[in-house]
Amino acid sequence: MLIRTRPDSFLTSSHDLRRAQRRFLRVMSFKVFANKAKDAALQRMAAWVANRFHLHRLGKVTTLRLDSVAQEVFVIVELHGEASPVEMTVRYRILSPTQIEVTDVQASREWMTAFANDVLPPERKRFDVSSMVTKALRHL
Repeated sequence: MLIRTRPDSFLTSSHDLRRAQRRFLRVMSFKVFANKAKDAALQRMAAWVANRFHLHRLGKVTTLRLDSVAQEVFVIVELHGEASPVEMTVRYRILSPTQIEVTDVQASREWMTAFANDVLPPERKRFDVSSMVTKALRHL
């Protein structure tokens, strides 16, 4: 059996195939590692920015997890006046180099889920952002 990997080469033995598979797995493992490292760095920065500039009068982000491959953010927010923290999972998609759209929100408060998904008009779910943000949110 011949497996073409490049225009000028063929894998002709099972040894060549195993070697190509190992190389592919190393590359994929590096991408997974790089995405996780990038997401971890962004998580810390995003939580700090949210707490420092956006939520300081409403409460604070205690947990923020980003998964750029799944295009999903999980956040736990302690809001002033709430008896328990609010958990939210926000799914997004990148529309352009400077625009992000929230596609789905699931919250531990049913009314927040309904408001975000059913009441907010689509144009209120789109956000203009710096191109650096969309580059950071893309997976490698």
